[in-house]
Amino acid sequence: MRVLEIGSKDNPTFRKLKSLLTSKGIKEEKSFFFMGEKLINDFLNHPHPLFKIKSVICFDGHEFPLLPSQIKLKKELFDELDVLGTHYPLLVLEYKDFSPFNFQEQPQGLEIISPLGDPKNFGALARSGVAFGASKIILTHESCHPYLPHAIKASAGAVLRIPVYTTPLKTSQIPVVGTSIALDLEGQSLNDYKWPKNLRLFLGEEGPGLDLTPEQAKKISFINIPTSASVESLNATVSASIALWSYSANHFN
Repeated sequence: MRVLEIGSKDNPTFRKLKSLLTSKGIKEEKSFFFMGEKLINDFLNHPHPLFKIKSVICFDGHEFPLLPSQIKLKKELFDELDVLGTHYPLLVLEYKDFSPFNFQEQPQGLEIISPLGDPKNFGALARSGVAFGASKIILTHESCHPYLPHAIKASAGAVLRIPVYTTPLKTSQIPVVGTSIALDLEGQSLNDYKWPKNLRLFLGEEGPGLDLTPEQAKKISFINIPTSASVESLNATVSASIALWSYSANHFN
């Protein structure tokens, strides 16, 4: 077993590893941390063809004996990377660049347009997307990186199992082609909505809400999720999950 030992935070390899805690670092290195004992063991037992193990990060007494090349850190350095507090070796996985999305094509299946900047919210969305049969997630300019540690944890690893595309456009710049819907308190009741097989679901960011131009709004159907009068609105990710469940119930059950 080959082991590279690092004891200083000034080490260039450690600095690169620490950059993977940021969206910028993940994009530059085309790599991300995969954390958590259960997720890692599931990945090792069922490798994903799109993701290759680049490095194993461990500390003294916590190595992977079956993996030949490892980076061993002092415990205090390891803890700087272990932002989820797993106290378990970390994998560094390589990924390929996301494909840019062509909005001029008609939607295929349920395509989620996500501007979510909070990694935990994005991870929860990805988990629901996989559970309820979304065909892909399209990251807008506002979106966080889908492979940040908290996004992967919130998705329970599901973010690795859904096709991800990107666009440099903000939500308000995206052309509306084909059937598109968005969630809004003034929309048609979800109870009465007949889901088409192919559509795009526009989501709003938590707080600012859905950023659409008047021209976009003319072409989008708005759906309302009925709630009790004691609740003004739902969390964006919760609303999206309910909509995805309704779509799934229409087409997969």
